[in-house]
Amino acid sequence: MDLDPTNRRILAELTRNARQSTAAIGRAVNLSRQAVQDRIRAMEDQNLITGYHVAVTETAAPLRAMILLRFATRPCAPALEWLSATPGITYVASLVGDWDAMAMVAVADTDALTQLNDQIAKSPLIERAQSQIVLKEQR
Repeated sequence: MDLDPTNRRILAELTRNARQSTAAIGRAVNLSRQAVQDRIRAMEDQNLITGYHVAVTETAAPLRAMILLRFATRPCAPALEWLSATPGITYVASLVGDWDAMAMVAVADTDALTQLNDQIAKSPLIERAQSQIVLKEQR
C-alpha cells in the first residue's frame, strides 16, 4: 500500500489522538467516516498500522534505546514516515552507510522495548533492525 497524502494525514491524526472517532478524522481530512475506516483497515492489513498505544512522558518512559534499521523497500520515505508515527519512537534519522536509518526510543521497560522490536520486525518496510539500550546520556 502506498502512503498517499491522505493516508499520511490520517496517520498524523491518529498519532495526535488515536482515540478520536473516524468521523472526527474524516472531518479533519475531508473524507467520510466509512472512507476513513476503509483506509485505516487497509493500513492495518498491510501492517502500516500495527496497534494503538498510550503515549507517555519521558519520566514514565525511562528506558532509552537506539535502533539501527535497514529498509526492505526504496524509496525510504514511507519507512521513515511509518517509523516517525510509531509510538515509542522519539526521533528518526536517515543514514548513509550499512544502515538506512536510526531511531531513538523511549519506553517504560524491556517488555515494552521487546514489543516495539516485534512491531518493527513485522513491518514489510523493514528488512533488519538492531537495538542498543542506552546506558547513559550526556548532553
